[in-house]
Amino acid sequence: MNNKNKVLEDKLPKNCCTFCSHLSLEGPDENYRYYIKCIITNEIPRPSDCCKYFNQEHTNLTTNDLDYLYLDFLETSLRIKYEDYRKSLYWKVFKDNILNKYGHSCSQCNSTNNVDVYHINKKLGRESDEDVIILCSECSSKYYK
Repeated sequence: MNNKNKVLEDKLPKNCCTFCSHLSLEGPDENYRYYIKCIITNEIPRPSDCCKYFNQEHTNLTTNDLDYLYLDFLETSLRIKYEDYRKSLYWKVFKDNILNKYGHSCSQCNSTNNVDVYHINKKLGRESDEDVIILCSECSSKYYK
């Protein structure tokens, strides 16, 4: 795992209120957003520390359950705004892996200046190398006129 992915992984909560058994889930609303609240304090859970009511959540999830959860994520990805998807942790990790795999260089001119990953096919949440392209800012302005 490269350093950027390690930094992202380290930012994920491990022992905090977002992993507490006192949470409620409401939604989705008309924009397919979900809302999580603590049922004791009636507040949004804190992403970095534990409150005095913290109770670690344990589940009996199986790999089959995780597969269904991932399928739900994919279905939701198809309905969210593209800009919101590009802010997701999943996209950030995928994008970083693609950039590292291809040496942070433009697929058209091999420049390494101002490169970014663009979708060719918007298979959000299930994209592969063939569904994206790495372009520098010059080539992207030609490619996406």
